[in-house]
Amino acid sequence: FFRAHGSCRLPLSPSLLVKGIVPRDCSYFNSNAVPLKLSFQNVDPLGENIRVIFKCGDDLRQDMLTLQMIRIMNKIWVQEGLDMRMVIFRCFSTGRGRGMVEMIPNAETLRKIQVEHGVTGSFKDRPLADWLQKHNPKEDEYEKAVENFIYSCAGCCVATYVLGICDRHNDNIMLKTTGHMFHIDFGRFLGHAQMFGNIKRDRAPFVFTSDMAYVINGGDKPSSRFHDFVDLCCQAYNLIRKHTHLFLNLLGLMLSCGIPELSDLEDLKYVYDALRPQDSDADATTYFTRLIESSLGSVATKLNFFIHNLAQMKFAGSEARPALSFAPRTHTLQTSGRIRDVFLCRHERVLNPSKGY
Repeated sequence: FFRAHGSCRLPLSPSLLVKGIVPRDCSYFNSNAVPLKLSFQNVDPLGENIRVIFKCGDDLRQDMLTLQMIRIMNKIWVQEGLDMRMVIFRCFSTGRGRGMVEMIPNAETLRKIQVEHGVTGSFKDRPLADWLQKHNPKEDEYEKAVENFIYSCAGCCVATYVLGICDRHNDNIMLKTTGHMFHIDFGRFLGHAQMFGNIKRDRAPFVFTSDMAYVINGGDKPSSRFHDFVDLCCQAYNLIRKHTHLFLNLLGLMLSCGIPELSDLEDLKYVYDALRPQDSDADATTYFTRLIESSLGSVATKLNFFIHNLAQMKFAGSEARPALSFAPRTHTLQTSGRIRDVFLCRHERVLNPSKGY
């Protein structure tokens, strides 16, 4: 394609012009949909490679809608003089069940940060604080990172609660080296939680764990900064509540577009109940403060993180056998049938100490 056309604009953002792909910089992620991490050559000789995620198997219209709602929340906060330092990335559906997602640089999933302290890292309080300290060794840098963390964490708590974003585990919550926290992968929203039998996988109102509180407090003991965090959450929540009709109208317009989790008035009722427009600001502040206490006291979230750590270890461990470079599956005659035809797009000679492949 690039030999024939020279360059093209990325669907993700037409302002990005690319002239080729960098195979050595490409890989995949160990999640169910096995998203590809693609690296494109920038037409601008001084520009860095442009990295995007290509997903196939998820309805990215739902991700686009969720990100648009969060973008609107952020605009409301900024207009009211409250910068929650939200990280909002681009997402674009390019076809049925497929599309591109922008990759945020200098960011890591909470799982990778936590497992640096062992497989039980999700039960420990220090991993996030230690990781931020490692990337911000100077005192003023670390203080700035903690401030970014407090604001962005508060924004994430409010946004994920109001939109009922579920399937929250430590692989779809990310942290930038600058302290900004953000969520990815919005395959389940408006309270459509995954179930284990009759048990909801997401038991807490939103993800707020003791290792996050440790960063905010600067240690094990509660500090005044924690009260500031709670005030920030309640202030952000009340600002969104003033615009309840806006969110209900926008989501109502999307009822007929075929998104499975936004198909009837019951889904809209979830947002109405979450925003509690009938409450006064004081009542809503008390209500959200209780939600923070409930989330912080929930052992289920940490247990969910731990189970996810084990599942990812098992997934990674099953990759000992050779697999296709673009999909971590072993294909056999029994599982996939006989290969009918092969199209070879390129070959490469690799030298090991004693053998050539």
